[in-house]
Amino acid sequence: MTQSIEDLIAEYRSTAIAWDVMQNDAERANQQFKRLHVMFRELRLEQAGREGITAVMDDGTVDVGVRLVAASHSLGWAPERAIAVLERIETDGPGLYRTTAKYTLKAFREGTLNQDW
Repeated sequence: MTQSIEDLIAEYRSTAIAWDVMQNDAERANQQFKRLHVMFRELRLEQAGREGITAVMDDGTVDVGVRLVAASHSLGWAPERAIAVLERIETDGPGLYRTTAKYTLKAFREGTLNQDW
C-alpha cells in the first residue's frame, strides 16, 4: 500500500462526499464512484480499512448518500449495522437514495450483490 491506511480512509470519505455532491452530473459522479470502488477494494483487505469505512457509514455529520455508499460497502463485515443504516435510508431517505437502498438490500438478501467488479 503506497498510502497510509489513515490517508486512504480520509480519501475514501472525501471521495464519497464528492460523489454525493455530483449526483446531478452523472459523468463526474461515475468517475468519483469508480475511484471510490477502487479504494473500497483496497480498504476492505485490512481490519483498519473496514473499520474506517464503517465509521463513515456511522458518521452523522455526512449526507445520506455518503452513508448509503459506506453502508453498502460495509455489508460484508458489519451486516447488521449496515442493514440498519440501509433500512433507515430506504424508509426515510430522499428519492434515488431510497430506491438504491431498497435494491441494495434486496440484492444482498438474495445473495446477488456483486461488489467485486
